[in-house]
Amino acid sequence: MVDETGNASGFEPGVEAWVAGLGKARDTVRQHLVQRQLAVHLGGRPGPLRVLDVGCGQGTQAVGLARAGHVVVGLDVSRGLLEQARSMQQAEPANVRGRLRFEHGDLLHLDGRHQSRYDLVCCHGVAMYLPSLAETVSALVGAARPGGLVSILTRNRAGIAMRAGMRRDWTAALAGFDARYYTNRLGLESVRADEPTEVQAALAGAGATTVAWYGVRLFSDHWDSEDPPADLDALLAAEEQAGQRDPYRTLAALTHTVAELA
Repeated sequence: MVDETGNASGFEPGVEAWVAGLGKARDTVRQHLVQRQLAVHLGGRPGPLRVLDVGCGQGTQAVGLARAGHVVVGLDVSRGLLEQARSMQQAEPANVRGRLRFEHGDLLHLDGRHQSRYDLVCCHGVAMYLPSLAETVSALVGAARPGGLVSILTRNRAGIAMRAGMRRDWTAALAGFDARYYTNRLGLESVRADEPTEVQAALAGAGATTVAWYGVRLFSDHWDSEDPPADLDALLAAEEQAGQRDPYRTLAALTHTVAELA
């Protein structure tokens, strides 16, 4: 994970807050929804798939994909989060451990080993910290093989005002209607938010066709540090439906877009 200038060190002030939120309701909803949404598009593909998870963080999605039988390379610029990912890897059975590799790496500086190689390229929650959506998408598409998928999770611009309003912060809600950049919950400034149509246009410009897009976290995005509720399954069901339907998905905090290369 990196900051808006592409520097690894820029995210470090947010790492502690990020780790503190792991396993809380907001993180749980995000991880479950992205996993479920992506699984819809992997079911018909012969496996195991070769997967690149860029900005893998603590490894939640990478480990989940390895558990499903895929061979996964996780990249991140945060060495601290990579240590957590490797610890998570070591807790898995031997067959899952063998399908996982975590490396220090930067999305915008991928070497030739990663070019046109992967059946699935994931980038879940990194694009908003990089200087250019177009450059980010181009790098992701460049790592996928022809016919491969790209799964990208971006900050939804409409969600800025929505979250503030749900928290009854009316000043922030008013400012959020026209905001492009904001200070996020980790305390990082100038984080960029993109509109779903902008993400789709960037993918098209890089040679990938959007096959589906979803909203992620509408009803629970304004929660602060709540643990997953007793009725988590019902919450996930409601969030999953909101992520698939208009107008609800257009107001979610995050946009999950899945695209396919020709």
